[in-house]
Amino acid sequence: MANQITKTQQTLKSAEVKKKFEEVLGKKTDGFVASLLSVVGNSNLKNANANSVMTAAMKAATLDLPIEPSLGFAYVIPYGAEAQFQIGYKGFIQLALRSGQLTGLNCGIVYESQFISYDPLFEELELDFTQQASGDVVGYFASMKLANGFKKVLYWSKEQVMAHKKKFVKSSNGPWRDHFDAMAKKTVLKAMLTTYAPASIESKMIQTAITEDDSEHFENARDVTQDEPIISIDESVNSEVKNEESYQESNEGVLQDNAIEELFPVGKE
Repeated sequence: MANQITKTQQTLKSAEVKKKFEEVLGKKTDGFVASLLSVVGNSNLKNANANSVMTAAMKAATLDLPIEPSLGFAYVIPYGAEAQFQIGYKGFIQLALRSGQLTGLNCGIVYESQFISYDPLFEELELDFTQQASGDVVGYFASMKLANGFKKVLYWSKEQVMAHKKKFVKSSNGPWRDHFDAMAKKTVLKAMLTTYAPASIESKMIQTAITEDDSEHFENARDVTQDEPIISIDESVNSEVKNEESYQESNEGVLQDNAIEELFPVGKE
C-alpha cells in the first residue's frame, strides 16, 4: 500500500503531469499539486491507480476549485481501484458567485411543521421557519438572488427527489442511502443552477461541474457532502469568500485570480 502511494505521488510529480496541470492552472499549478500530493498521502487513495487520481484532480483544476478537504469545495475520493471527483455544496456556491451576477444562494430542508403551501404554476413557496423543525421531511428548496433583482426559489417534494433518485441512481447503496438529505439538497441546487444560472462563462463552468460530478455516476460511491444547517444568504456568501481567501493565503501567494479558459466538454447528466 505504501508503495502504491509512493508510485502515485511520483507520477503526480512528473514533468509530464505538471505540464498538463500548467496548461489549465498556470501559476496556480505548484499550490494545487502540493495539495493533491497531501491528499494522496493522507487519505484512502492508497489503492487508487495514479491515472484515475490525476483525472479526478484535473476535473477540479479545470473548474479552478481547491481540493483540500477541509475547505469543502471539491474532493478526490476513492472508489475501489479508481479515484473519483466530487464537487461539494460549497463548490457550487463558489462557481455561482464568480459570475458577479449573484448576490445570494442557499438550499435547505423543509419539514412538515414548516410547510404552508406551494404553487407550482408561479413557483411560489410559503414556509414558516419560525416553527421548530418537526414531523417528516416533506421537501427541499434552493433559492437564488441576482444583482439585477431577479429571485428564484425551486422546491422539490420528497416524492420528486425520490423519483430523481430512481431514474439516475441504480444502486440501493452509497450516498443516497447514507446521506439522503445532503444528496437531496445538492440535487435541487444543481437543478436550479442548471436552469436559471446567468448565461455567462461562469454558468458554463457550473454546467461542467454538474456533468463532471461523479456522485451519481458511481453507484456505490461515498458522498462527502456534509449535512449543513440552514443558513442565511449573507452567511452563505460570506462563508465562501472567507474560505477562498484562506485557501489563497495558505499557498503563500501561489494562487492567483486568473480565469480558467479551457473547460471539459459539457455533456448530459
